[in-house]
Amino acid sequence: MISTTAILWDIDGTLLRAKGAGVVAFVEALSKVTGLEFPTGDMDMGGRTDPDIARRILRFAGAAGDHDELSDRLLAEMAAVYVAREAEFAARTAALPGVVEALTAFREIGALQTVVTGNIEPVARMKVTAAALAEHLLLDLGGYGSDHHDRAELVRTAVRRIDAAQGSIDHRSTWIVGDTPRDLACARAAGVRCVLVATGTHSFDSLRDLGADAVLPDLADVDRLLDVVSPARR
Repeated sequence: MISTTAILWDIDGTLLRAKGAGVVAFVEALSKVTGLEFPTGDMDMGGRTDPDIARRILRFAGAAGDHDELSDRLLAEMAAVYVAREAEFAARTAALPGVVEALTAFREIGALQTVVTGNIEPVARMKVTAAALAEHLLLDLGGYGSDHHDRAELVRTAVRRIDAAQGSIDHRSTWIVGDTPRDLACARAAGVRCVLVATGTHSFDSLRDLGADAVLPDLADVDRLLDVVSPARR
């Protein structure tokens, strides 16, 4: 077993903000697939996988028919909307403060970096490319919403891919960095460690008592993040 530190980054609210592009894509996709309007109300989408979100949208919208089959069609159409509107959505997308510096610092200490995200893979790749972050990440080793509806299984998928490509890694040196309680839940279910950052819709106060290995207000203090994840680096 090698001791390489592996950082599994969440995308939305952690690495970048896409300013509603995902909702726009789902609205258009839902109309094309079902003819229905996007449902109103809080569907609690933060930290969920795209397949889970698609099924919730269909349920809240009152869609008739087989929701598993409709979900597959909805996700395919959502990805097509992203491709068709890629330039527009890219203009909405930007890395959050401190992200480039954090990615660079982890690369300099030899950490392996990829993503664990509820986004289906083609959308995830478009987002990180639009935010100019793809060069820092081994995206072929990530876990994506297109791999499974259960976010914990995405962590296991990423770990299996890393193990196959790089050799077995120590779970004690494998970290999820995310911004929601679901990021922590999937880390714990998969047996890896977790840093939560209050850069999404959850406040620092709401995250700090959940039991993560560390909670940070943001990624601006790169040295603090490095000290948490790789204390032996000095």
